[in-house]
Amino acid sequence: MTRIFILATLIISSFAFSQKKKYKLDVVSNIDAKVIALKPFGNNALAKNLEPFYGFGFGGNLMTPINFGIGLDYNMLFSNVKYDQKNLYGNLGSPKMTIVDVFLTHRENISEEFMVEEMAGFSYYNQSNLLIDENLKLKNSGMGFNLGAKAIYVLEGAQSVFVAAKYNYYGNNIYNENPEIQKYYSRSHFLSLSLGYRYSF
Repeated sequence: MTRIFILATLIISSFAFSQKKKYKLDVVSNIDAKVIALKPFGNNALAKNLEPFYGFGFGGNLMTPINFGIGLDYNMLFSNVKYDQKNLYGNLGSPKMTIVDVFLTHRENISEEFMVEEMAGFSYYNQSNLLIDENLKLKNSGMGFNLGAKAIYVLEGAQSVFVAAKYNYYGNNIYNENPEIQKYYSRSHFLSLSLGYRYSF
């Protein structure tokens, strides 16, 4: 019985190694760097009180031979309170948002130089504001999902540039007895546009 187990283990290991060796060059790793403009929209607190966010991000994905893959994005964005909303929003300044997206992606090869990637997945955000009078940071976070697409143009070799659009939805655990007020403060919608550089290996 022990000999059979050892033999089976050796066969499986040899097969796995041969498959990895066979396909290792077909799995492409991509690293992205980008600048981002993100706008809150809809009837919610962030859309009514804050200016659009601007910032930068880094990410990457692993693309398999069948053009499906998994990816991760990390973005940091900055905004300002709208001038006519300062009293309503509170004595807060320097809104900052960190967004982490984990997503599945699919690639469509349009030509040798042009391709499109669709994305869908899980999203987490953390927003912080500085309470000016007390020099204290207030934080708010939420979870949701993201949907997006990326148009990629290959420059030369492993280098390419891209433009991407994404929709993010978030909900958090803010509670209020009035369901309309709770909805206003606990749900957020964002649209973003980004321009970036990609290196593949």
